[in-house]
Amino acid sequence: MRDTLVRDRGYRPELDGVRGVAILLVLGQHAMTRPLIDGFVGVTVFFCLSGYLITSLLVRELQTGTIDVRAFYRRRAARLYPAMLTVVAATAVVLLVDRHDLSAAQVFAPAGAAVTYTTSLFDWSNHVFATKDYFNYTWSLSVEEQFYLLWPFALLWGYRRSPRLFAALTVSLIVLTLGLDLYLGLSRAVKYDQHEYFGSDTNALPILAGCLLAIVLHNGWFARTIRRLAPLALVTVALLPVLAYRNDTYRPSLVIVGGTVLTLMTLVGVVTRPGSTVGSLMASGPMRWLGQRSYSIYLWNVLARIAVLYFLGHTLVGDVVWIAMFVVLAEASFRYVERPLRAKLGRRPGASGPPHRAPVTAGVPPAS
Repeated sequence: MRDTLVRDRGYRPELDGVRGVAILLVLGQHAMTRPLIDGFVGVTVFFCLSGYLITSLLVRELQTGTIDVRAFYRRRAARLYPAMLTVVAATAVVLLVDRHDLSAAQVFAPAGAAVTYTTSLFDWSNHVFATKDYFNYTWSLSVEEQFYLLWPFALLWGYRRSPRLFAALTVSLIVLTLGLDLYLGLSRAVKYDQHEYFGSDTNALPILAGCLLAIVLHNGWFARTIRRLAPLALVTVALLPVLAYRNDTYRPSLVIVGGTVLTLMTLVGVVTRPGSTVGSLMASGPMRWLGQRSYSIYLWNVLARIAVLYFLGHTLVGDVVWIAMFVVLAEASFRYVERPLRAKLGRRPGASGPPHRAPVTAGVPPAS
């Protein structure tokens, strides 16, 4: 029998806590006073965690013989679309009423990119901040969903034939995107380069790293090494806000690399030692609350931020009002839009009773 490090434990509350860390990092960058300049490393945390969760789910599904691709995409749509469409519609109304300097086409083009998960491509084609960040935050969602258009088929084609060869292929892809990120980060310093910041290739590193971690842990490879690395998780999770505090906005690809390494180490500790100090911290009530509502917070905080900036500017009072606004909006969205529609739409057509609950909570949208 193989030496597996992680048993199937169903819901993993400590992973909700990792989501909570990611959204806190992003909020630190979005706050009026902006205490975390490199808070966009939270995107990297979301990407890496998402790769781990989705691949864990799909690899376990392969144990039954195949992946139900249609069910996978139905669950993804049920998880993401209700809240997304609500926020995009509300934002479009605000723009059409308040932003008379924008034509209808200038509003609906980025809105269309948001709901079709093509914002990263829209930004890459020199439309960055076309509507002053009203829709721009959805670039990270688009990177993730573009990846998952292909990943289930890659697993069906390669992993089912040979897990080791597929893992080696994944390592090769990681080396390529790591090389690209290091080249861009070390060879120049350009603020808001569309490719470096929004590129699907430059941001593939954390997603692929999370995918590889899921494959390694599922197969019980490198068990001794992973056990030795696990205690470092408390240090690495503490280093994430340190990295976010720095100012490397001219070299975002290096933040991606650093964030990927720290997130991988954090996940190793949290997943393999859930009862450890860091695992217990991540599974605590406040962190779980944040993690479970991270998607709603991610979607609503930008619209709230723009409103607060207009009235209060870059002030500490603005931070407090902003937090109150997005907490109320996110909680309402989570309770009355996201959760009920996810349960209804995620159910298999014709099935009765509650929808199938995946062994691992999947679908982790990143933050901008």
